[in-house]
Amino acid sequence: MTDDGGAWERLDAAAATPRALSSQSGVGDGRRATSYRLRRSRGPLLASLDGGGSILQRRLRDVIVGAAVILGPAVALNVWVTILGYDRLDPDSSALPSFISDDTGGGIEDLATWMSIVFVSLVTAVVGYFAAQILLGERFRNPVSLSRALSRTARRLPSIVAAWALTHWWYPIMVLIVVTADSDVVGLWVFLFIFVAWFCSAATLLVIPAMAGERLGPLAAAKRNWHLVKLRYGLCLLFVLVATTLGSCLLFGIATLVPLLEQFGFLELGNAGWIVQSVMVQLAVLVVVPLIALGTAQAYLEVRLDGEGLDLQIDAGRAFGPSVDKVRS
Repeated sequence: MTDDGGAWERLDAAAATPRALSSQSGVGDGRRATSYRLRRSRGPLLASLDGGGSILQRRLRDVIVGAAVILGPAVALNVWVTILGYDRLDPDSSALPSFISDDTGGGIEDLATWMSIVFVSLVTAVVGYFAAQILLGERFRNPVSLSRALSRTARRLPSIVAAWALTHWWYPIMVLIVVTADSDVVGLWVFLFIFVAWFCSAATLLVIPAMAGERLGPLAAAKRNWHLVKLRYGLCLLFVLVATTLGSCLLFGIATLVPLLEQFGFLELGNAGWIVQSVMVQLAVLVVVPLIALGTAQAYLEVRLDGEGLDLQIDAGRAFGPSVDKVRS
C-alpha cells in the first residue's frame, strides 16, 4: 500500500468525537461537570455584585469569620483613630476629624489617620485574596474550607503585600497629602484623591483575583490584570463606582443610625454614644469589605467569560481533553 493510498484510506476513518460532558465528574466533590458550567451574563456589572452576594449568603459563616480574622488589626486601629480624632466627651468639641478641621498639619492624630487609611487598603487586598479563593472554589465546585483559605492567604501574604505596593504606590502619597493639607484646600485634595483613586482602582481591580485564580506572582499578576482590564475597562470603572457607592451608603447609614435613634429619644447613650457608633461602623466593615471582595472576584470571572471565552475553553477542555488551559482555583 502506497503512502497516497494510505492517505485516502485515512479519510474514511471515524473522526475523534468529543467525550460526553455528562460522563465527566466535577472537580472536588464528584458532582457532574455540567453542574458547574459557567454561563455568561448579559449584565456583567449586576452579575458581579449579585454573584458576590450569593456566595456571601452561601458561605456567610466562613466569609465573616475569615474576614474578621484578617480585618481584626485594622478594626482595632480604626477604633483607636476614632478615639483620637473624635473627642465626643466634650459636647462643645468639633465633630470633625482633625485633618478636615482647622487643626491640620501634623500631630499624632494626622499620623494615626494616615496609618489607618493606608493599612485598611492593604488589609482589604488580603481579604480580597481570601474571598477570591472562596468564590472561585464555589464556582468550580471545588469548595475551599475556611482553614485552607486562611492558610493559603497566610502563605501568600508577602506576595499580596508586594502586589499591593506595586499597584498602589500612589495611595499612601495621596493620603499623606490629604491628611496634612490646610483646611482651605483640603476639599480640593479630597476631590482629586477620589478622582485618581477611581481610575487607578479600576485599572488594578483584578490583580488579587488573578493571583488567587491563576496562582501568579505579583509582577505576573499585574501584567495579567492589565491584559484583562484592557478587555473590559468600562466594566471595571462602573464596578468600582457602584461598589464604592453602595458600600459608602451602607457605612453612612449605620454610622448615622445611632445619632438618629438618640436624637428621637429611642436611645439614651450619653457620652458612650460615639463608642457604640464606632463599634457598629466597624461591624459594618466586616460585611462590606468581604462583600466587595467577593464581587471583585466575580467580576474577574465575568471579564474572563465575556472577554476571553472562558466558558468555551473549559467546555472544550472537558470534551477534547486537558490540552485546553483551565482556571486553577
